[in-house]
Amino acid sequence: MKNKVEAQQAAAEAAAKIAELRAKAETGVWGDAEQSALDNAKKSLADAQSAEKRFAEFEQLEMATSTYKSGQDQRSATTTASNPITVNYLKQENRGDNEEKAAKMFSMFDAARQIMRHESLSGFCAEIDQEGKREARNNGIDKYGTGNITLPAWMVSQQRKMEKRDMLAGTTTAGGFTVQTEIGELIPFLDPRLSVLEMGATYLPGQTGNIDFPRNNAAATVGRKTEVAAADETDPTFDRLQLAPVRYTAFTDVSKQVILQSSIAMENFVRNRLNEALFRKLEEECFTNSDNTGIFNLANVNDITIGVNGGNLTWALTVAFETEVAADNADMGTLGYLFTPQVAGKLKTTKRDDAGNGFIWEGPNSGALVNGYRAMANNLMPKNLTKGAYSSVLHGGVFGNWSELIIAQWGGVDLLINPYTKGKEATVEIIINAWFDHGVRHVESFCKCDELYPS
Repeated sequence: MKNKVEAQQAAAEAAAKIAELRAKAETGVWGDAEQSALDNAKKSLADAQSAEKRFAEFEQLEMATSTYKSGQDQRSATTTASNPITVNYLKQENRGDNEEKAAKMFSMFDAARQIMRHESLSGFCAEIDQEGKREARNNGIDKYGTGNITLPAWMVSQQRKMEKRDMLAGTTTAGGFTVQTEIGELIPFLDPRLSVLEMGATYLPGQTGNIDFPRNNAAATVGRKTEVAAADETDPTFDRLQLAPVRYTAFTDVSKQVILQSSIAMENFVRNRLNEALFRKLEEECFTNSDNTGIFNLANVNDITIGVNGGNLTWALTVAFETEVAADNADMGTLGYLFTPQVAGKLKTTKRDDAGNGFIWEGPNSGALVNGYRAMANNLMPKNLTKGAYSSVLHGGVFGNWSELIIAQWGGVDLLINPYTKGKEATVEIIINAWFDHGVRHVESFCKCDELYPS
């Protein structure tokens, strides 16, 4: 076997032959020919696994020596008879700017292959898992984990989310296009733009327990008195914003053949798709959710009313967003507007005044100005709102100080690679679990409208 791909292909063919012989044995058909075929398949599988492991060790050694020669970090490789290769990729003091490189080096599919063969995690997969589990223990969330590998938080610290997507090597649109000798860059799915973090939401990773933010919800008052009059008692009041880990999860199905054959970073595609769905769901819930903690669910959030059946924004109504926030002494910090693309499109063609002095929305969807404040279009903003005669068709919009929206994360990601549930279909389930929560420090910092015509 000349390369790792050939070794993986040989292992897949041997595994398929063993499965075929097992099916024969279960029907009672077994003889010398079948026994000989089984022995040959077992030998082929062992040879392929040995070759695949050898190629993987060469890849690790090449990476270690390449990094050493470049002088970019202090990773070490020590070769002895009892310890052929020891590579300390993840030493905290040496990691520095190499987290992105380490995240690229980590192979989820390599971990899946080891788990599918009932092997203990080894090499770089084991080091990543050890770092993730150590972080989970330090953060007090290891009791939540049910997976067979744990990724540290820095591997998912980018603004990415998650969704279910089946991939089959025999179906070109679901993974088959990746099983080739030479192939161009994988064309990504068109994900919605994630806006709350870009607009300035406060992100708190690495939490270790439930969080309470004490909040002064009523100010002390001062009275004007004559020279010797008694002062009035004043009692400022307090409440609290509480955040606790909430489980977010999704899974994707990947055929074993794709795991063994994929010749480009299909696993990076799978990992990114899961992360995309994770963060997309989190952003949706910042707007609206069943716990009534989304901006559109919260009581006493400033609200723009247009009409009995909703309507379009005018210049005066747009400015009213800012006025409502300013009237509550909350017009400070990272202020800006979020609207759906449809509402943004309407504002691009709506004049600010009768004299025709410009449009309400000036600039592209990704970074415009509305009355001098930053504005972005967001496809995850609610689009199914109801008022009057319009049912589940109206859109939402928000203006506010986005730093008042707090998103907390507990630990990294718990990854469960399950080759059993759909074993008859030769399919592996990859299940992702992560723990987040969010909340708004002051509802007065936001103004919403839930009755906008989309055109």
